[in-house]
Amino acid sequence: MNKIKQLCTHTGVRFVAHTCFYLAILITLFMLYGFHTANTGNYIYNDF
Repeated sequence: MNKIKQLCTHTGVRFVAHTCFYLAILITLFMLYGFHTANTGNYIYNDF
């Protein structure tokens, strides 16, 4: 159990876990809104 705690607090493991988490969010957003070009109006960041 102590090794698992050490693994979770390791900087490299946390970096990979955060990268995978945010990549999953990004892929989910692309799957929801599609892969349209910015000129079509369906891109999620056009209104900023």
